[in-house]
Amino acid sequence: EPSTSAFPSSTPSSEPSLLPSAFPSSTCEGKIDDMEGKVDSIEGKIGDMEEKMTGKMNELEAMLNELLAFVMSTPAPTVSTPVPSATPTDPPSICADKTGSWTIGASTSRPWCRVAARQSDTLDFCNRKNLGDDCPVTCGKCS
Repeated sequence: EPSTSAFPSSTPSSEPSLLPSAFPSSTCEGKIDDMEGKVDSIEGKIGDMEEKMTGKMNELEAMLNELLAFVMSTPAPTVSTPVPSATPTDPPSICADKTGSWTIGASTSRPWCRVAARQSDTLDFCNRKNLGDDCPVTCGKCS
């Protein structure tokens, strides 16, 4: 009875084999085994790389947390405005308020002596805005 299998059998058959004689089944199976081994090796390398990347990501996260903690614990810098001191070369002060408008720090230009005079607590406002020298009459610095 003729064989219907595509693979050669141990008994001779009258039908020719469907596999070319150049590729015996043992050679193909060997190549498949070799390819499966290579795939396993590649999968292992990918797993190793994933572990390394996870470790590096954890290290980076730890460094970022340390940096954030440092930044949050460091006080913000403060800018101090130097107060000019009286020197013998300063002209004698005249007991009169400055007129016109000027800026204080980054504020809008305003007539600060008039603004101070309209406050409910003029002296506190003068102290907060450091207006004593510019508005001595309004701020009670004249005697």
